[in-house]
Amino acid sequence: MKKVLSSIDQAVLLRAIEQSPASIVITDTNGTIQYVNPKFESITGYSFAEAIGKNPRILKSGYQPLKFYENMWNTILRGEVWDGIFHNKRKDGSFFWEHCVIAPVVDEKGNVTHFVAIKEDITEKKEQEEEILKRNEIINKDLEYARRVQHSIINTKVPDFPGLHIVTRYIPYDYVGGDFFTIQSVNNSLCVFMADITGHGVPAALFSSLLKYAVDKLWHEGIVNPDEFITTLNDELIDVLSGYYFTAVYGVLTPYNNGNFTMMYTRCGHPYPVLLSNNSVRMLDSTGTLLGIHTNINVTCDEVIMNKGDRLFLYTDGLIEMEIAGKKDLHFEQLVNAIKASNNLALADTVNSIVNSIVTNNKSVDDDIALIGIEVD
Repeated sequence: MKKVLSSIDQAVLLRAIEQSPASIVITDTNGTIQYVNPKFESITGYSFAEAIGKNPRILKSGYQPLKFYENMWNTILRGEVWDGIFHNKRKDGSFFWEHCVIAPVVDEKGNVTHFVAIKEDITEKKEQEEEILKRNEIINKDLEYARRVQHSIINTKVPDFPGLHIVTRYIPYDYVGGDFFTIQSVNNSLCVFMADITGHGVPAALFSSLLKYAVDKLWHEGIVNPDEFITTLNDELIDVLSGYYFTAVYGVLTPYNNGNFTMMYTRCGHPYPVLLSNNSVRMLDSTGTLLGIHTNINVTCDEVIMNKGDRLFLYTDGLIEMEIAGKKDLHFEQLVNAIKASNNLALADTVNSIVNSIVTNNKSVDDDIALIGIEVD
């Protein structure tokens, strides 16, 4: 290296330093400036004559604490290279950021004689980073507000309804999930609505709020029958959703006789409700398309009798979507097995057992989980 340097004319070396795109400062061991290049002058506003004989503290902004500078000096006085970022002040009082590497210069005997600082103005980069941080802070605040709104409208506190015991579980995978459900007593019947909205984040929270409003409005208007309810809900939301869609399952439980219930229900692209009756599991099917996409949808309404001791489970696909043998799919059998295995437990314990057993065995959970358990007392 020395041979290479000695072969280069000193004038060439000086021009290289003078024309460097980086700011270069050379000080003695006391920190007194011995040399600055033109880039230093253009960045700081201090001329060569103004800088010579001064200390680099003329650029000090007061942003960094004393300990910051103590660490820097301790490093270079040990003969080590210091690498860091300064928030400095120009001659005109404006502030700027620069990335700086300070290295000791030693003589033939290994004694430190000078320090050389090579600095790059990174003000624009830092401003961009700060702008990103501010935007992220705003986004995070928006997500927090959205989370609060969504959690407040999900009807986890269910109404008391004679003859029925109801337990719910909701586990959002993301900060703001797309699952939504609500339960309400309407016209001597218990209405249960569950939906899974595409996407996450603020849009999911907005659409959850919209669903809550639309569902409550229909119930307030006395629209309860599943096929009319779902058809009207789709018609009212299709223009607003604008490309978003949702699956839904809707059931209306009405007292029948001797403590039994009838349930009218419809399913629109949603996972099958599961009925446990006399230790036998039945998947409740009905035909209906995804909602929020097409007008004039065709909805099929079915009916089932629920006797004392029967249990009904409504859930979103996050509960049963899992990866097995490298393939991700909906595994209803996992849910069926979990329901059968916890049949002898109280309903609340059964719901917890179902969620815990499936989630424990599912190593690829990446969606919200919602589960409603309803038992005829």
